[in-house]
Amino acid sequence: MHSREFYRMLAVMLALTAAAAVGQGIAWGVPGAAAALLLGGVLTALAAVYTLRRYRRIGQLSEYLAQVYTGGQPPRLSGQTPGELSALQDDLYKITSILQQQAAALEADKRFLADSLSDIAHQLRTPLSAILLQCDFLREELPPGEAEEGLAQIETQTGRIRWLVEALLRLSRLDAGVVPFEKKEHPARQVLQRAAGGLAELYLKRGVELQVDCPEELFCICDLEWTAEALANLLKNAAEHTPPGGRVQVECSCQALYFEFRVQNEGAAIPEEELPRLFERFWRGASASPGSVGIGLPLARSIARGQQGDMTAENTPEGPLFRLRLFR
Repeated sequence: MHSREFYRMLAVMLALTAAAAVGQGIAWGVPGAAAALLLGGVLTALAAVYTLRRYRRIGQLSEYLAQVYTGGQPPRLSGQTPGELSALQDDLYKITSILQQQAAALEADKRFLADSLSDIAHQLRTPLSAILLQCDFLREELPPGEAEEGLAQIETQTGRIRWLVEALLRLSRLDAGVVPFEKKEHPARQVLQRAAGGLAELYLKRGVELQVDCPEELFCICDLEWTAEALANLLKNAAEHTPPGGRVQVECSCQALYFEFRVQNEGAAIPEEELPRLFERFWRGASASPGSVGIGLPLARSIARGQQGDMTAENTPEGPLFRLRLFR
């Protein structure tokens, strides 16, 4: 109703009516001018009503598209007489119907993939657990020192396979959008302690020191288990790229829009050409550890983004720095 085009049309119609009235007034006097004004007024009113109806229909179509864009279920628009807007309305119905069908099919495919990977992971867990149990049994039965190296290798490789299977399963669940993140307020130190709990042996073996600077009064809103999983992958990656005798520094801060965990190591700088690919699945950089499969960092970022957060990496004078941000 407040469209400039509408007012421009109204002004043109009134100007034409006034010009016609002046012309008819000169030619036929007052009766001619009055007739011209009456006819021009009627035509202007009809044009205004017709234009307003078209604007209203266009507004309804715009609202319909907005509902589709936000994922809502748009109401069926009332029919209208044949014309350009009617054809446009029919085309919009066809397009949105096709898009909704495709979205439903995609969602079904994602859930099928997640369920399939879950079944595969479940089937693999059983033989892996049996292998580990046999390793424990053989270690107890064999004389001290005999076949220890072989059993240790079996345990190591089996443990890697189990971790990879579980990581892929978690990734598939994140991709399918079926992870119910429980975002609650937790002490930031508790999240870090949960993340570092299983990495003490790795840090001790590599001779790397873990330093944490996180005040006890800091709290973050997150899913405790999943966020600890993401941080554990960052801490593991940092330890693997820190030389013996070095340290990994972890800091926390609470900003107006987000809570941030920072994990920094004293290893070599990440090559600039590798930075954009760090979070690609199964991608391994030139300095990747021999046992790396390129899944830890992508999993960590997926967890962050699943909680409306993000993860970034950069080089600093002190060493590579990873940031995990959880937006409020």
